[in-house]
Amino acid sequence: MRVILISLSFLLIAHATDISSLIKAYKNKKYAYVCNKGYKLFDKLQKDQNLTMMYAFSCLRIDYINRLAVPILVLSKTPQARYNRAYFSLILTQKNMLTSALFDGTTFPPIHLPQTPYILSKVFHLYFQKKYKKTDNEYVMQDKEHNTTYKMSVGKDKYGKVLIIKEIRPNKIITHQYR
Repeated sequence: MRVILISLSFLLIAHATDISSLIKAYKNKKYAYVCNKGYKLFDKLQKDQNLTMMYAFSCLRIDYINRLAVPILVLSKTPQARYNRAYFSLILTQKNMLTSALFDGTTFPPIHLPQTPYILSKVFHLYFQKKYKKTDNEYVMQDKEHNTTYKMSVGKDKYGKVLIIKEIRPNKIITHQYR
């Protein structure tokens, strides 16, 4: 009996240590660590809406968009959680519509979705409003308000097709990839 209590105490301490290390990493903007470690600990994180949102926002910050699908299912207990669920759902939907349009040639009737500051949302709106110039296999879009050019194309990697968005700002180029 004593061995079981010691073992349970050790497990509770290990769990608390894992969670506190995730919170500390999030505060230090180590989003990749939080997303990857949170993925492994999601069964524990999902019991707390704030921890689930921390995990989801970390994945969003490092462009692991597909990892938003699971938190979307559990964020329902508070007004803030439901708001963030809608936000994550919107971004995931926009990514899925863009990949379907570019990978498969799917056309969609005119659709009006909210726009967020997230890059996929910006590119989604420019693309579906037909505010681009197509050159070869690349869509070039201008965001004059933010002095940014986006170049969107389809590439391939070892897993298959990938949507590539190059975000070009003065003195900075950021490449984003989505499946």
